[in-house]
This record gives sequence, structure tokens and C-alpha cells, in this order.
Amino acid sequence: MEKTVIPVSIILILIYACNSGQKEILLRHRADIPYLKGASEMVIDPRPESDSSGKKWYTNDHCFVTDHENNLHWFGINNPYPPEGKRLYRYHPYLGHLVTNNPEKNWERKPFALDESQGTEYLGAPYIIWHQESERWAMVIQTKFETKYGLEVCWSDNLYKWERTNIPILGGILWPSSRDPHIIKGEDEKYWIHVVSSGVGGRENSQIIRFKTHDFKHFEEPQVIMEIEGVRTAVESPFIVERNGLWYLFCTYAHRRYEETIVVVSDNPDHFDYGKNCLTTLFGHASEIFTYNCKTYISSCGPEDQQALNQHGVTLAELGWFKQTNDKN
Repeated sequence: MEKTVIPVSIILILIYACNSGQKEILLRHRADIPYLKGASEMVIDPRPESDSSGKKWYTNDHCFVTDHENNLHWFGINNPYPPEGKRLYRYHPYLGHLVTNNPEKNWERKPFALDESQGTEYLGAPYIIWHQESERWAMVIQTKFETKYGLEVCWSDNLYKWERTNIPILGGILWPSSRDPHIIKGEDEKYWIHVVSSGVGGRENSQIIRFKTHDFKHFEEPQVIMEIEGVRTAVESPFIVERNGLWYLFCTYAHRRYEETIVVVSDNPDHFDYGKNCLTTLFGHASEIFTYNCKTYISSCGPEDQQALNQHGVTLAELGWFKQTNDKN
């Protein structure tokens, strides 16, 4: 009887393939699945109380930050619909600012954090983080430089008065429509800035990229952490959460609906695979996640397009996490 000899190299390849596939399965099944607990309730009316003109206002991308006195601040795109002759999504003169000590009510409107109504008429999505090294608040925001858009750093000592730098971040390197920043301080003690972009590596897909900094003056080359083939403007508003050793990337994927947020899990913060590791799809646009007084919330906003059934403000829901069992069926 003739014996069949299987080369060792083939055996090793099969073992590697099985282990790789098992790793992907284990990653998806050991991840906790985020979900909205209860209703997403309106908490911020987009129209300032001082506006008696009857104009309709809207909100869009935004962020939440807790100050050193435990007050919660909201900063975000907050504008009236464009007057005749102005373009939707291009008429963004104001950056709204509200404060509360209860996220579910009692938001007090403050003067606009930034005002370009007499200037470029454009202020995009902001994100704010405490810069420990200089003991100041750092904001990264999309603004307009002459005829091109770009990302700019602004500074504040108190979250009320902001100093503009008027210098584009990585000018000439980033796609001009790179936008919707999210910032965390990484394990390497650098500040990781995440934005949606396109064109990095010569690829015209929807990309979420990261570039790092110590001082918000000097920035490293951008790296792609997730890419989705197709229309390069479909992906928006990234937000990354680390939980029990895994990384969760929340982002709007508006390829079908305006209020559709996907969640992709990874065990490597440098790489997220939408095709293999998308955990769930949530209701929400430009969703931000924050914890205040031991309760975790997830937001939604807009839409910027006028729709009769939407109030165009900011809504909040409690964010829950479903722990999966070991049953993979």
C-alpha cells in the first residue's frame, strides 16, 4: 500500500490558516457589543433663545468636554439654514457652546466659541482635549484658509476664550476635506488625532487616518487605520474607545442613511477591518461618547438638510454594552 506523504510546509500553512481564522472569530465573539439603552432624547435645541427671527437652525458634528470643576461643555456646528445665495454645508459661521451639570437637561447657552460670520463663514467639526504638558485646552477644528479648507489648532485657558493659530495642520499633505477630529492620548504619551480623509497612499477611498503630536505644533505623517472602498465622503466622525483590551471604532457610514453609525472592533489600534470585524450598526449621526457622573452617553445630531420630521438638535441616549456568551452559534 502506497503511503501519502504531506510536506511539512503544507501542514504549517494549514495550521497558520486555521489559527488566523480562529483569531478573527474569537475577536468578534469576545468583543462586547454596544447598544442604545432606551430612547435617544432631544437635549439641545439648535436655535438660540435670543433669535426671535423665526429662522430654522441645525446642529451637526460636535464634542463634549468636562472642565476641572466638573461642568460639562458642548461645542459644535450650530447655524441657521443658509440665506439665499449661500450653500448648505458651506455656510458654517458659528461654533456653538453650551454648558450643564446634567446632560439630560438644563443646558445653558453661552456666546459662540468662535464666530466667522464676518469672515470666512466656515467653522467645521471641533474636538477638545486637555493638553497636560502646557496646561491648556487644545481644540482641533476644520476651518477655511483663503480658498481651501484645513484643520487648525486653537488654544484656551478656560474653554470660553479661544486663541486661533490660523495655521493649517500638515498643509499640503492632508486632503483639504479632512475633517471630524477625535483625539485621545495614546499609550506612547502622544496625542492621537483621528480624522476622516482620502488620498493617503494614493487611494481615493473613504479613509480614517491618524497623525500624532506631542505639542500640537509638530505632527507626524498620517497613517491609515481603516479604509472602505467607495465614495470617499461616505465615512464621517470617527470616535475610538478602548475597553477591556479591545479597541472600538465608531463612525458614521452614510452610504445608505444619514443617521447610521457602524462599530468596528480590533485588538490593534493601528488597524480596523470593516469587512471582517463590524460588530453592529447603531442609530446616530456624528455620535460622540462620554461618561459624566458615572453614566455613559452616546449622542446624535442633525440632520443639516431640512426635514420636516426632525428637529435638527442634539439627542442623547445611555450607552450599554452587551457581553456575549461563549456560544458561537
